[in-house]
Amino acid sequence: MLQTISFFFILLLLDTPTLALFSHTPNGSPLTSTSFGIPGLNATFDYIVIGGGTAGLALATRLSSSSADISVAVVEAGSFYEITNGNLSVVPGYGPWFTGLDEDDWQPGVDWGFQTVPQTARATVDSFTRWATLVDDASYTWPSVLPYYKKSTRYTPFNASLYTNATNSQSPSSFTPPGSPLPVSFSNHVDAFGTWAQRAFQAHGMAGIAGFNDGALLGSAFGTFTISAATGARASSESSFLAAALARGTAPTVYVNTLAQRILFATPSSSSSPPRATAVRVSTAGTFGTPSRNYTLRAAREVVVSAGAFQSPQLLLASGVGDCAALRNLSIPCIAHLPGVGRGMWDHPVFGTAHRVRLATASAALNNASEAAAGVAAFLRRAAGPLSALGPGVYGWEKLPEPWRGGLSGAARRALDTGFPPDWPEVEWLPNNVLKGNASAPVALDPRDGTNFATLSTALIAPLSRGSVGIRSADVEVPPVVDPAWLTHPADREMAVLCVRRQREVWRWLVEQGVAEEEEYYPGDGVRSDEEIYEWLKGSLSTIYHASCTCKMGTRDDAMAVLDGEARVFGLEGVRVVDASSFPILVPGHPQATVYMLAEKIADRILDGLGKAGDGNLSTPVDAGCQQ
Repeated sequence: MLQTISFFFILLLLDTPTLALFSHTPNGSPLTSTSFGIPGLNATFDYIVIGGGTAGLALATRLSSSSADISVAVVEAGSFYEITNGNLSVVPGYGPWFTGLDEDDWQPGVDWGFQTVPQTARATVDSFTRWATLVDDASYTWPSVLPYYKKSTRYTPFNASLYTNATNSQSPSSFTPPGSPLPVSFSNHVDAFGTWAQRAFQAHGMAGIAGFNDGALLGSAFGTFTISAATGARASSESSFLAAALARGTAPTVYVNTLAQRILFATPSSSSSPPRATAVRVSTAGTFGTPSRNYTLRAAREVVVSAGAFQSPQLLLASGVGDCAALRNLSIPCIAHLPGVGRGMWDHPVFGTAHRVRLATASAALNNASEAAAGVAAFLRRAAGPLSALGPGVYGWEKLPEPWRGGLSGAARRALDTGFPPDWPEVEWLPNNVLKGNASAPVALDPRDGTNFATLSTALIAPLSRGSVGIRSADVEVPPVVDPAWLTHPADREMAVLCVRRQREVWRWLVEQGVAEEEEYYPGDGVRSDEEIYEWLKGSLSTIYHASCTCKMGTRDDAMAVLDGEARVFGLEGVRVVDASSFPILVPGHPQATVYMLAEKIADRILDGLGKAGDGNLSTPVDAGCQQ
């Protein structure tokens, strides 16, 4: 019987002239399966987007949902995180799972498991002036990018009744009226340590401001999150943009579990013609040892690379786009000499000190099964409780103040003062209601001794160290060589040591308020001198997941620039890169919002070229997560 059914299906497939057997169900609603590609069959699309992440799905669905009558494919190496990682990727409070630096603290369904070379919100007005100057494109100034920041989001204000011991002030002009697919809101839980952190920040010069979405960051406030106020679930480009397009039958064709192996280029007709991208060689993974299927997806118009700060440069290099001398060493034919591919990586390194505290933190659920069960019940019944929050939700931003700034060398002060504009913060404060320790495995580090822990972390937001991404093989299944090069610049080392000392100043204030125990739990009294602090930092420093600038925008006279202001790769036709790797600088703030902005902006540029500017409507709200 199984053989007969299979044979019938094969005959039906061979007798069908198109990949989409049916586009709608009998009642007229779109058939979701129509939006998924069939592995192993060559196909042609107008646009192929490589990577179904934040930028890739936002851009792809704007294109596919337009009235331009264009076909779009998305090549995504993973699958749906709601399936491969369950509630750990959906419930905000489970966010720290599988985020540690330990090589065993990872989950293959949602994480590449890359290892680095061994190491010894929206942005600001002035930072976008710098971006526009570097790219020589005035459309990147703050007034021009703000509409694209607003375009993606569907904002729900905070529940004021929850903030009895804290102040949440947000600018009413930060968001447009609801209608866009991506929910932005606040958790339905106000963390006790967060309320005290807010007071501590304000007591140390970080005045309260009206949120972080109006082009100013210096100060402190509660941050907005991409979560659904109704369900409490985390939102993503998949649960918002793609879900909206699927519901309307306007989604791109998505190839899941499919890896882009390399971009294929047509031979130029003359020496003066640039190579043109014509296709992408891909492979769809088998299961449990079955071989993968290799096939080709052809691009009639463009290939858009949105594989992220590590894998966008990896794919370009494997396709022959990069430093020609380095490519020849790997026997990769050079298509375009762009030595900036994979170079100049920015990131925001983070580190923190921890104390026991006299209020309930995430330790309570780790120590007490009843507390954990109560948290689950609150989330399931009311989308509330500790699991609805990814940490305290309060942040502070500052230029390192006196007297600490006086501890910087003259060279470090000059580098910071001349390298960054006045509204660019140097330090971000991130309170955590958990013992982060050395970040090797955040969930496992709590000693579960019946006490509560909290961590005050700071991140360097004006780093001067630059990392890199390279390859050791033309095979993209061989992990890239990632070297973040944290603290390799002397000014970063000085700033990090002073930030630890300032953390301890803020902790002393919390001790005086009766919030924290006096003894520092981590790293402890054995780490005091500048040398001891630096040695400790080398083993405890981690990333805040803001890697960027590895395929940076710029102008043709910048030897390290890879892209122009429309994200087109220099020296090629039909290839763009749209993700955090495209940034010319890592603007301050959390880059997720800027990635969405960039995807919206470039989608608009593409549609404008097709005479469809402003098209790609996804305005009817579709809520987030697997609740649908």
